[in-house]
Amino acid sequence: MATAQGRAGKGLFFFRRFLHSPRAVGALCPSTRHLGAAMLRDLDLRRGDVVIEYGPGTGSVTEVIRRRSREVGGLRYLGIERDAGVCAILRASMPELEFANAQVEDVERLLAERGLAAPRAIISGLPLIFLPTMAVIVRTASAMLAPGGSFRTFSYLQSWITPGARHLRRHMREHFSGFRLSALVWRNFPPAFVLRGDKAA
Repeated sequence: MATAQGRAGKGLFFFRRFLHSPRAVGALCPSTRHLGAAMLRDLDLRRGDVVIEYGPGTGSVTEVIRRRSREVGGLRYLGIERDAGVCAILRASMPELEFANAQVEDVERLLAERGLAAPRAIISGLPLIFLPTMAVIVRTASAMLAPGGSFRTFSYLQSWITPGARHLRRHMREHFSGFRLSALVWRNFPPAFVLRGDKAA
């Protein structure tokens, strides 16, 4: 479990990244383990399943995935992080997991290079509502997932009524056979909803 000092350090690091590039980071604080748990809730993962994480950042959600991997006896994980410095920190702190310093738009090439099968889950921590490639990212996730797979992302409460958030919900409804919305995760700052798109089995 992370110490208070460790959490404070992560928070400060994340805040500096936000000040440097607010639209790319999308939030003042890193996600909490409570949001991470909500992102993986009811996700049926088995040994050897491939899990992709878009934008692991400080690794808050990654830690939840790592714990799940230990529970099921091993997952094939790939975290895609475009910030080289952040990627280096993730590799040093979680050496048993694989991270690529790349853009998520290159995900198909990254999977092919590593010989990874179609992912069972794609977990996105990216601020999709700010990205011009939002529609492409959602459409590609839907096409790449294994049958019965799931794409998970989140949307902050304060941005729920913005055009970008509405577009994200529309794209997910269009590209997935099942679309669900979680209860509001209050134990996160800001509070957030988890958006879940499921691919037909």
